[in-house]
Order: sequence, then C-alpha cells, then structure tokens
Amino acid sequence: MITVISGTNRQSSQTLLFAAHFAAQIRALGQEVQLLDLAELRIDFFSEDMYNPKAMSPELLALQRKFVLGVEKFAIFAPEYNGSYPGVLKMFIDGISVNEYSSIFKGKHVALVGVASGRAGNLRGMDHLGACINHMGGWVLPNKLPLSNIGSLVENDELTDKDTINALKAHAEQLIAA
Repeated sequence: MITVISGTNRQSSQTLLFAAHFAAQIRALGQEVQLLDLAELRIDFFSEDMYNPKAMSPELLALQRKFVLGVEKFAIFAPEYNGSYPGVLKMFIDGISVNEYSSIFKGKHVALVGVASGRAGNLRGMDHLGACINHMGGWVLPNKLPLSNIGSLVENDELTDKDTINALKAHAEQLIAA
C-alpha cells in the first residue's frame, strides 16, 4: 500500500489537485493507494497532550493506523510555506511519532514533491522534510520533484501541462520500483 499525503491544511489547495493526480497515476499503474488530505485534520488533534502516547487523540491514532503504520511507501506533496513545508505537516508527523515511532518511516521509501507558485518548486522545504524523514529512518528517494509556477500548469482545476503529467508519472514509477 502507498499513502499519498497532501501536506497542507489550506482549503481548496492546489497541492491536493497534484496529490490526487499522482494517486490516480499510482492506481493506474496497478498499485493500491490511498490519499490523506491534511486539510481534513481537525486542529484539536494537536493539543498540549499530543506528545503523551496515552493521551493521543483517538481520531489521530486511527489516521496513523490507516495511513501510516501498515503502509510500505509514501509520496508527500509539500507546498512551499515561508521557505519550508507547512507546519501542519510537521505537527502531523510529530503527533503520530509518540506512538510506534520505529514503525512510522523506518525502512520505508518516501517520494517528495514540492509545490510552489514561485520558481524553485519548494526545493528548500523538501530538504527540510527529507532531513526529518531521514532522521526517523525513512529512505527519501534521491530524485525529489519540484513543481514550480503551478498556476501555469492547471486550467479549470485540472492538471493540463503534459511535461508535469509525465514527470509525475515517472516519479510514481520510481516510487513503485523502490
């Protein structure tokens, strides 16, 4: 099973559009895939007790079990927020790390995709996120995919840029082969 994560809690984010397209490509390549949209997380999952495994939110624990623990591979789509990745993604990783830490990323392959309206495709944010995942024992694929100027890649809420579609497919194939 592969989990694709849309790593922002911003409603109607274009990050979700790219993540959903990627998940569809994974499915078309014959793999089981599920999509986790962090915009669906409730903010009360994250409280002063979030680092206490005995006080972990039951809903967050259920998300961890469904989208993280039994998963073999991940693709994380991280938009650029202030030169890094969104705080909600970091809080999600921190929140689930108190329970079964060694089963979260350890030994699992992770594809990173940076999403940005600017020209760098969140390269710096993918480096920050990759370092976090590496620290937790995950294997970040070496070919991180930066998607830049995303407004020019989409028309009527649909990914239309052929080069980007092909790049996402190649990234999906690399993750499957890992």
